[in-house]
Amino acid sequence: MNWIKNKTLRRLWFRKNPLLALLWIAGWISSLSTFLLSLMVGSFFDINYQEGISKALLLEKFGIRIQDINLFFGIFLTVILIKFSLDFFERKSINYAAERMVSRLTSDLFSKQMNWSDQLFSEVPFGKYLLRYSGDMLAIRNMLVNGIFRGIRDTVFLLTGLLVLLWLNPTWTLTVMGMALLLLPAFLFLDRKETPLILEKRNSKSNLLNMVTESFGRHALIRENNLIDHTIRRFKRKKSRVLTANLQYRKSESLRQSLITILSPLLIFSLLLLIYFSAGTSTPGELLAFLLVLSALTPAIRNVIKAPNTIEKGMLSLDKVEILLTRKELKRRKSISETVLLPLPKEA
Repeated sequence: MNWIKNKTLRRLWFRKNPLLALLWIAGWISSLSTFLLSLMVGSFFDINYQEGISKALLLEKFGIRIQDINLFFGIFLTVILIKFSLDFFERKSINYAAERMVSRLTSDLFSKQMNWSDQLFSEVPFGKYLLRYSGDMLAIRNMLVNGIFRGIRDTVFLLTGLLVLLWLNPTWTLTVMGMALLLLPAFLFLDRKETPLILEKRNSKSNLLNMVTESFGRHALIRENNLIDHTIRRFKRKKSRVLTANLQYRKSESLRQSLITILSPLLIFSLLLLIYFSAGTSTPGELLAFLLVLSALTPAIRNVIKAPNTIEKGMLSLDKVEILLTRKELKRRKSISETVLLPLPKEA
């Protein structure tokens, strides 16, 4: 949760975007629209087929009873248009806000580095800074949109859905929550394991980019001194390190993503298992309503699980950028103090 206390996020994200709360509300209502659309499918069965098994059970509990097919299609289309409008407004606004913050951060970083002294700038090969302007800025943007914003939005929506599930059937809901909690330690373990893999992957890529930049800049000198084979061997060693780091990361990430894909089937499996061995009675309409709500919550569950990892990746990148900004400020104060102590030059 270090992103909450981060000064850069407070200064460039939360304070510069006072309408974030409005966007969260719009996103939450848009998510509820998806929830309502899935429930209205059950209402269609009752209206069109008249099977009498109360597929529209949950809508009726909310006092919504649609008996006319024309009214049903009118409401269905209206909800679709509302969802489209809110979704477009939310996505456009949050992406614009994220792009503006990344643009400001990139500009601040470039201005700081251009004002560095020659001595400070030459301490580290400039090729190693290239990743700050490309991959790291992309990770920061992804953190803002998919990590922080959508993570909070989907968490609120998920809590709303859990309240509805508890209202429908507390026993079934607790069973589903229990299965989800059993899988939680596995995701936490994989998140902690991925952090050093992400750092190694980025550091090795940064070193490779730096070597390519230096080699291209010294291309004529390398050819003149017959160092082409030596340079290619160095490149292959660094490339091998990048490949090893990427493969290790992809293995861990593939396992994590695979667990996410089976989360929803596992929750349904645990629910059906409980119903089969339970002595209690339940109607097909009650089960269908519960499954419709659960299926509507599945994308939100996946996003909430992905959000911490997305935020962690973004904060690793933001920390690297902040180190450069802070380092510049410290060096500037030191250079100013040294300049004050220098004697004035004698006039010729």
